[in-house]
Amino acid sequence: MNIEDPEIAALREKFVHFREECIWLTNCYNLYKTLYEGGPETDALLHRVAPALFLDLNRIVIDHILLQICKITDPAQTGAQQNLTLANLNKHLQAINLYSSEIELVSDKLSAYREVIKPARNKLISHLDWKTVRDGQSLAAHAAEEVSHFFAGLFRYTDLVGEACGIGPLDYRVSACAGDAIDLLRFLRQATPAPTPTAHRERSEEHTSELQ
Repeated sequence: MNIEDPEIAALREKFVHFREECIWLTNCYNLYKTLYEGGPETDALLHRVAPALFLDLNRIVIDHILLQICKITDPAQTGAQQNLTLANLNKHLQAINLYSSEIELVSDKLSAYREVIKPARNKLISHLDWKTVRDGQSLAAHAAEEVSHFFAGLFRYTDLVGEACGIGPLDYRVSACAGDAIDLLRFLRQATPAPTPTAHRERSEEHTSELQ
């Protein structure tokens, strides 16, 4: 009769929920990349269809991604309450001798990115610091490579921990499905094709004659 170690069973349960949060975060990041890193043609399409809507959505998605990253990299606990975070999982791994040097290395890199975005979370997203708002400071600006490196590290971390606790790795980098943002852009391109150069010149000439 094989009786599972209760500490490993508890770690597995915690990790499964943590990875689900990572999957949701990745879905949000993929949504952002599809809509706002699709190149000049996609930018022009969104501006042509509903510029105000997609500008607002841009800010909403960015704020949500930064907030979610800070949530999963928060301290292991707040007071007496455990947090479902990287630090909490690492503490659990250490307690049952499953914490490796590679997990530690990846964790440190993920935590370093947290320090980059933490000022924005503290002063503009979770709270509103009056001086920051008044001065119009942008506290979240950083290179796109830092974001992609964070997600690469996150995928590696969940694979390592999944393997350590016996669940195994899971590739959730791609989140495309029917009815997603890719399908939305495809529909918008069909419904609102870009004006041809000839049509653009004709409208310009009509507008000029009206002014005369």
